[in-house]
Amino acid sequence: MRPLIVASLPIKKIEDLKLIGNFLDADLIELRLDYLKDREVSVISDYFEFLDKYKNKLIITLRDKAEGGINELADELKISLLKELYDKQFLYDVEVSFLQKHNVPYDNAIVSIHYFNYLPTSEKVKEIVSKFYEKAFSVKIAVLGLKGYKEVILPLLEYENVTVIPMSNNPLERIAVGLLGSKLVYSYAIEPLAQGQLYYKKVIQIFDYINNIITSSSVT
Repeated sequence: MRPLIVASLPIKKIEDLKLIGNFLDADLIELRLDYLKDREVSVISDYFEFLDKYKNKLIITLRDKAEGGINELADELKISLLKELYDKQFLYDVEVSFLQKHNVPYDNAIVSIHYFNYLPTSEKVKEIVSKFYEKAFSVKIAVLGLKGYKEVILPLLEYENVTVIPMSNNPLERIAVGLLGSKLVYSYAIEPLAQGQLYYKKVIQIFDYINNIITSSSVT
């Protein structure tokens, strides 16, 4: 079973929401709303009716600068939008650090933690995964490609709904963790949004090719 392929789409202006229909061949489309300013994010709820027809395809990501996002996002606005997204049953991404500070729901959400500055211990990461994985759609762990990072992320693939992202310039590492059990593999829709990201159509081709090899081998 191949991982779900996510095409990350930067929403730099509200009109970019119209681009969603161009990427429906991806399993999921991540809408990076952190590319918008606060005042633009605040009117997203006006577009829920439009987004609803794509609901099963979308991941809504609200990430401020401290969490690796592009623009600052007021906590009050973020809390309000996350609760509204939850009520309307949209899939969204929320950081562990935000959950620790605020009472927002994470049932069937993507719970993320990004290690930008250091490599955590395997025990610490497993502790976080164990706390959230039963309720979450996926627990997403992103770590820098520092020495020893593989020893940290590979044991996490024992969990069925964990997503691991090696923040490395080598795109093959993202493919590798997908083969080893990462629930999601992130790629880009228009332009790379993180190091090591491949174009989503290329990622689909790679996994389809591997699947065809495995299928044909089992037949013969």
